[in-house]
Amino acid sequence: MVEFDSADIYIESAKTLKDKVKKIDAVIAGLLTAATTSAANAHITSYAIDNGQTKINAQYAGTQAVFASIKAFEELREYYKQKINGRVFRMMDSKNFKR
Repeated sequence: MVEFDSADIYIESAKTLKDKVKKIDAVIAGLLTAATTSAANAHITSYAIDNGQTKINAQYAGTQAVFASIKAFEELREYYKQKINGRVFRMMDSKNFKR
């Protein structure tokens, strides 16, 4: 079993962009579980992700810190998805638009 001190080391250990997206999804799932626990108990001390091969432990001060982290990981996930899929757009002259 591999144990990581933080989610960033876990995510950076990915070999491909698709693997990074999967790892970010796992981190977000762990954070959502921590947020649920935090909301129910009005405090949070830590969260852990353990899929049998990997273990991550992290500490957060409260529910707001967990949600801020979730938002940051979601933005990072979207960035990697855009890198995988690419952004496609087509430039057209204004004469080509229907009026």
